[in-house]
Amino acid sequence: MDWRDEERLPVSTERVEKAWQSKGLQGYSIEAILGTLGHYGITVSEADFRKLVETGYPQDIALEWGKKWKGTGPFKPFHYAAAEELWRRWVPERLSPPDFAVALAELMGALTSLISGKQEAPVQAAFDKMNAIRQRMPLDDKGQPQLAFVERALGGFDEKVAEMFDSMAEVLAKMGQTAHADAFAEFEEFLLPDRRGIATAIVRANKNERDTALADLEAVSVDTSRTPISRILAVDALIHLGAWPQAVSRARPMMLQAEKDGDIHLAIDLCARLEHVYKATGDRAGLQALASDAARLNEMHDRMHPGHRHRR
Repeated sequence: MDWRDEERLPVSTERVEKAWQSKGLQGYSIEAILGTLGHYGITVSEADFRKLVETGYPQDIALEWGKKWKGTGPFKPFHYAAAEELWRRWVPERLSPPDFAVALAELMGALTSLISGKQEAPVQAAFDKMNAIRQRMPLDDKGQPQLAFVERALGGFDEKVAEMFDSMAEVLAKMGQTAHADAFAEFEEFLLPDRRGIATAIVRANKNERDTALADLEAVSVDTSRTPISRILAVDALIHLGAWPQAVSRARPMMLQAEKDGDIHLAIDLCARLEHVYKATGDRAGLQALASDAARLNEMHDRMHPGHRHRR
């Protein structure tokens, strides 16, 4: 059976009210939700929905429904909310990206309140909730969160929230909230495996363990079993911590190896980081030497992509 066959199921006469966006869908019956979906072009049964769940998340289901969706006004985005609510009711054993995002927002909110000076902020409760939720996250064959799930869970956050997330563990460490800093860094590395060993190292650097932290970051940067982005993130962390000599000693060999391997985009990214360090430290000799590398890499890039000039 296919949800596109609109004739096979009767459409419920129950409807969701126009004020649903302020009330949410929790208080409406499944019949009302299905009736509203049907009224605007989507007829779906529980069996149909469970089949859709096998290949996508609520956002994916709603995007597919959107091809036939006729809702306007307050009901224009209804099919997205409906997909999320039906997921909660029909497959409650499976965590949805939106529900994970809500728990993450609560954790970020509690930590932001703590940073703002509200000592009574419910940080531990938020961590406990998140720790329980992450046990339900779908994992890949490496035991890491499924990328598609993470992308959909984080996709609704704007750049400001992303920046807060990236700096949260370090800010907490600098405040002396070391237990929370450690907990958040561990969570960050679980959620984003490319940051494994990097977020925790930045926290350690702010807990009077700088030498050990820098050594850990250098180890990640030269670990060829790690992804290129992970190794670059380690270099970025060295730069962020002002470990200029270590950053240069790791970034330059990586840049030259990337060029040798034909990964010109990676080489150019590393060249830009070296340029940043040389400018920050006033190393004119380094900049002069790097100029020939940059020219060579840009020329190679132009040959790979005629008419597409790379801008650093």
